Amino acid sequence: MISRLAACCAALFLMVIPMFARSLPQEFAACSSLNACIRVLDEVAPSHDGGSDLDAAEAYKVLHRFGDPAKHELLKKAAGKDPGWRNFAGAVLAKWKEWNPSDVPELRAALRKDHGGWVARPLAEIATPGAIEALVEDLPEGSANQTDFALSHLGPKALPFLFPLLAEERTGESAARVIGQMTGIVETYAPRWIAMASDAKEPKPLRIKALAGLAALGPAAKPYCASLRQFLNDPDAGFQFAVHSALLAVRDSSTAVYVARSCKPKASPLDSLAMASFQCLEELASYGTDGYDAGAELLPFLKSKNGAERAYAITTLGAIGYEADSPEIENALNDRDWRVVYASARSLGWLGAQRSVPALQKTASEYWLPEIRGEARRAIQGIHSPNGKLSRILKFGMFGDDVEPFDPTYSELNPKVPGCRSGEWKWNETVFRVVTGKDSLRIADGVLRGTNNGEFGGELTWHPRHGKAQTIQGENVLAIEPDGEGAIVLFGLAHISLDYGYAVRVSRDENGVWQPSEIARLPGQASGLVNLGDGLFATESGGSVAVFSPEKGILGLASCQN
Repeated sequence: MISRLAACCAALFLMVIPMFARSLPQEFAACSSLNACIRVLDEVAPSHDGGSDLDAAEAYKVLHRFGDPAKHELLKKAAGKDPGWRNFAGAVLAKWKEWNPSDVPELRAALRKDHGGWVARPLAEIATPGAIEALVEDLPEGSANQTDFALSHLGPKALPFLFPLLAEERTGESAARVIGQMTGIVETYAPRWIAMASDAKEPKPLRIKALAGLAALGPAAKPYCASLRQFLNDPDAGFQFAVHSALLAVRDSSTAVYVARSCKPKASPLDSLAMASFQCLEELASYGTDGYDAGAELLPFLKSKNGAERAYAITTLGAIGYEADSPEIENALNDRDWRVVYASARSLGWLGAQRSVPALQKTASEYWLPEIRGEARRAIQGIHSPNGKLSRILKFGMFGDDVEPFDPTYSELNPKVPGCRSGEWKWNETVFRVVTGKDSLRIADGVLRGTNNGEFGGELTWHPRHGKAQTIQGENVLAIEPDGEGAIVLFGLAHISLDYGYAVRVSRDENGVWQPSEIARLPGQASGLVNLGDGLFATESGGSVAVFSPEKGILGLASCQN
């Protein structure tokens, strides 16, 4: 399962890898001897950031002509003092195909100098016990690296070396991580580890390692694990904890209520991600109908002042099949936040909520966002199908046809936005253009000022004529427009897999303190803001122009004047 947070982190990690390799000097391609080639590389490899932007494929083509002497020279460089050469030499060696068990000591030395580096791949190709031991030795030094990749692709060959490390303080997490990345091993090892964990004649440390192995296999091992419930009251506290951890990792129904009780609505009203609730509720949703008993624990989320939390909870209720809350979910079709309405329509379809068809029909014909109207129609079709409900993929993620998005951004709903060549829009009889928004607003006794630093964040601050500046909201400010004695402010961010925007009215309370209050959740990051008069505002978001008012939220989409 890939959460949005995990995907963002992975994408940020990948950003440090250059998009394009830098070509090597022209004289390198024509070098006549290995020494001459190395001298050319000596001039460039150490001087660039880790040597990671040099073209390893180009270097391989040239150096491979010199056979084993070149390979061993690169191995020396890979284990040398210079980090630039180490990284570059490892990248070239990863493309080398001629390997022998006798190369393991040099590769092992290189890997010790560059933990998780490219030389892990040649060790996986050699795949002798000594080669695998070298990889396993490197495991505790990090995660999501070449060593992980190499061991996970070795599969069953590596398991005898990884199993002893499970449940150990220093190595257990790394070993479990790699086992979890292996494919095609569940049917063989889950029954084996179940038998081992259940056998009272086996030593407790061995049984606990078997449980850790099952936990590493994750939800794929769920069908094998029901028999472990008998040990949930084992007198040995350590063994009992290991059983609970394994059942939790495989998403066994016995742990669903435990997960639900660890979920509490806690996000502030304007938090667009509500990440703590996201992680907890996505985990519970992955139980599918095995999580049914936990449904009642989620009722507090339906009253949350945070739209993301309400949407996550409604999606989870649909995923676990908790039809007892379908009236509450139906009522959420009237929510101001389009994310909540989308989640409600989808979950009502998953639940086969026949009584909610009239409300879904109203959403399908009247809602301001076309894609939400489409989701309501899809839910209705599912309810009227022979199956009586909308089919669902009980695997949540972001990429691929076999996953269901837990918290889709608007762009992931595949909006069909034709664009507007003229740049002129019409709302009722008013024709207008969306202009670039201001980033500050002067008021009689001070200035409201916004900053936007993209992925590095921004904020809305109040700078009084006398006194210290105050932060009103910590979020990128996209535009500010006056509204009576207060202001309308757009916030948001579009970065990697994140794309959100919302409109806020800021006004002073009885104590003169500025307070933000969300008035409209936009399809995505907004661009520009225009005051249409009569209390109406318009902004471009998600390829369309949304018109909203502080009192009623989003009223609809303006039409393009082509």
